[in-house]
Amino acid sequence: MKAAEIRSTFLNYFQKNSHQIVESSSLVPSNDPTLLFTNAGMVQFKDVFLGKDKRPYARATTSQKCLRAGGKHNDLENVGFTARHHTFFEMLGNFSFGDYFKKDAIRFAWEFVTKELKLPKDKLWVSVFREDDEAAEIWHKQEGVSLDRIVRFDEKDNFWSMGDTGPCGPCSEIYIDRGPKYGGPECGKTKVCNIGCDCDRFMEFWNLVFMQFDRDASGKLNPLPRPSVDTGAGLERIALILQDAETNYDTDLFTDIISKTEKLSGKKYDPKDAITASFRVVADHSRASTFLIGDGVMPSNEGRGYVLRRIIRRAIRHGYQKLGFTKPFLNKTSGFVIDQMSGAYPDLIEKRSYIEKVILAEEEQFFRTIERGIGLFNETIESLNTKIKNWTFSGATAFKLYDTFGFPLDLTRVMVTELGGTIDEAGFEAEMEKQRSESRKHWKGSGEEATDTHLFELKKQLGTNVSKFDYESLSLEGECLGFVSDGSGHELAVFSPTPFYGESGGQVGDRGIVSGSGYEGQVLDVQKFQDLTVVKLKAKKGTLAAGKKYTQQTDEEIRALTAKNHTATHLLHWALRDVLGKHVQQKGSLVTPELLRFDFSHTQPMTEAELTRVENMINERIWKSKHVSKKEMNKDAAIKAGAIAMFGEKYADTVRVVSVGDFSVELCGGTHVNNSSDIHVFKIGNESGIAAGVRRIIAYTSAGAFEFLRKNSEYLKTVQESLKATATEEIIPKIEKLQTQEKDLRKQIEKLQSKSAAGAVDELISQAESKSGVKWIVGELPSQAEGMKRLRETADQVKSKSPDSVSILGMIEEGSNKPVVAIIVGLKAPKTANASEILKELLPMIDGKGGGKPDMAQAGGTKADGLKPLLAKAKTLMAKYL
Repeated sequence: MKAAEIRSTFLNYFQKNSHQIVESSSLVPSNDPTLLFTNAGMVQFKDVFLGKDKRPYARATTSQKCLRAGGKHNDLENVGFTARHHTFFEMLGNFSFGDYFKKDAIRFAWEFVTKELKLPKDKLWVSVFREDDEAAEIWHKQEGVSLDRIVRFDEKDNFWSMGDTGPCGPCSEIYIDRGPKYGGPECGKTKVCNIGCDCDRFMEFWNLVFMQFDRDASGKLNPLPRPSVDTGAGLERIALILQDAETNYDTDLFTDIISKTEKLSGKKYDPKDAITASFRVVADHSRASTFLIGDGVMPSNEGRGYVLRRIIRRAIRHGYQKLGFTKPFLNKTSGFVIDQMSGAYPDLIEKRSYIEKVILAEEEQFFRTIERGIGLFNETIESLNTKIKNWTFSGATAFKLYDTFGFPLDLTRVMVTELGGTIDEAGFEAEMEKQRSESRKHWKGSGEEATDTHLFELKKQLGTNVSKFDYESLSLEGECLGFVSDGSGHELAVFSPTPFYGESGGQVGDRGIVSGSGYEGQVLDVQKFQDLTVVKLKAKKGTLAAGKKYTQQTDEEIRALTAKNHTATHLLHWALRDVLGKHVQQKGSLVTPELLRFDFSHTQPMTEAELTRVENMINERIWKSKHVSKKEMNKDAAIKAGAIAMFGEKYADTVRVVSVGDFSVELCGGTHVNNSSDIHVFKIGNESGIAAGVRRIIAYTSAGAFEFLRKNSEYLKTVQESLKATATEEIIPKIEKLQTQEKDLRKQIEKLQSKSAAGAVDELISQAESKSGVKWIVGELPSQAEGMKRLRETADQVKSKSPDSVSILGMIEEGSNKPVVAIIVGLKAPKTANASEILKELLPMIDGKGGGKPDMAQAGGTKADGLKPLLAKAKTLMAKYL
């Protein structure tokens, strides 16, 4: 049975038994900030089990995407080297939320395993918690499992807890006996081989968790009023069993990807060969990268993005160093994953181009440094005595690999471990702390920490009181529930009810006036803090008092302009997804009265045609006067109806849904116009990249758009006057004429420089020292722009005119005022003259970074006054290298 058939058979079986098939949730948990990734089937139901969320069904079944590659559950370094460790995997599950319990859970599991999958009963064993007599009895009396095949385990193996306190309960697992050939070398000889043995013979593949207790702070187990069931069965393990495969990598989930990678690399996959692990790493990491990017994660240097970057770069290292890939390949193997998995996950098809582009961009970035990084690694290894036991790799070098060449520490650790050594991790951390310390010196601080202290003080003062925001009112009378001074002459106050919108969801807070009881204060800012709307006030007269009522007047113009920009942000999101593809996800936003800023996932700059199309689509919808509705709905119902939720945001059960016409529907708590025509006009000001795979658009509406267009018109008039053009139509022809003139002048300059360089070459050769007929040329060239390029050109001319020479040339680059050095070894020069080795000796004198090959090396530095001493030292090296 193929994996796809196993998945559908499982879901269909439980659907026939009154379970609701629920789509896999994202690999990024939306309801659990404590988790880096979704690592089990029950994650999306956590709030249901805790009683915080209610679903329209009491039974559910899923095939859940899971990832274990960071935090507590981290299998990354084992992947490829063991039979069953993976980063990405699928967990089949069936769940009961206070409906059926042990009897039906065990019945469903046994019936599915023995009748649907037709696994032989004489090969199956079960385990139960040592004190769970009820489960043991059900297995024996209800399902006929003999008592000698029911094994009891302690709390460590067969008792599940959500945390130190909260829901918990005993587990029961199903094992299969795969036969003596999978036993360890001592099994059956010096030890009894049974369930619990650390060999591969008895394999657990189905786990039933009976949530029947609530553990309190004292450790006491209190029975839950509605016990529940959480079942997990690994798809990869079941495929291994049914396909009689030796490892998970020998199932159809991996063999197709590995086979295509064989053709791509030209290398043969052979389980007996050492490169087997590398094929497996590439296959596993291709799956993980594909699904992570498909769920909105981008490679970065922190959090989930850094885990993705480590996964991608670990795969690249195996492909480059072990499988012989010299250019990007993982974007292609990701395509193999999409081909295989799109039947179960159709969203991969529409995201295909985006996923492959994100991976390609990360590959291109790492391929630019991997050769030099591995070169540094190999040089360090050569300098060490790796034949002795317990040799150590320098922490400073590991940090340089991380900081300069993009090698995650765990990647360097694996490379060192493969050779039998360890990393000086304390040395690595010392270098890291040194860098952090330097960063802290330049950090001035934002004052937010002090502000938060005052906000916590205010929250403590108010207790359970909360402020109620009224969307419909711009002016309201409300009671001052309390206030604190922020230490800078301003008050932080809470009113209820309030018409003031507190900054959230990218929208800035309102401005306005608070007055009454002899007090008047200007509203400088409004922030959301937990369940409070906090108003920052500058008193104009009188004193604020808690318990009194005040009139709160919102600045209507600021609110109106902000609302126009916020609704336009929704239209922009809709238009980008329509023009660029459904992979576009909001990554951040800023909505002010003056402008809107929208960050979104996309791998390349937008073309002028795409920007024009987006702009046109939005303005067409604005001018068609589309109604904007705002209503509260059940979160699941809203998302099912097509509402877009902000990636990674946590929402309450009841959400506010903002719809523009019948084309834009989003979950949003911001303020909006009532009709699209209220926006007046939309104009994009700028589109740029802000991070790998993230673009940013700044745009304007209404009065802001008019002001933007007026300024552009003024700039254009200034340009026209500068060019002495009589009309705007003459600007482009005049600029083109200037560009042609500049191009001709540059050619003349280059000719003059070439003549000058030819004279310099002859002079360098004539002044060179020599040994055994080989010229040792050392010289400083006059400062020029594009210094490195000019150095190489001059060195190449020397090499051509004098092939038996070694040239060491330097220059202070014009503009940057930084030293650059190039070393070129002629074709007839002796092999003892190695450009790369010579450069290494000289680099410290200019605080330089660089490298190269035996015949050519180059570097740039930061210490300009070190160039002359460097060239002086270069002259002394002739005896050593010739």
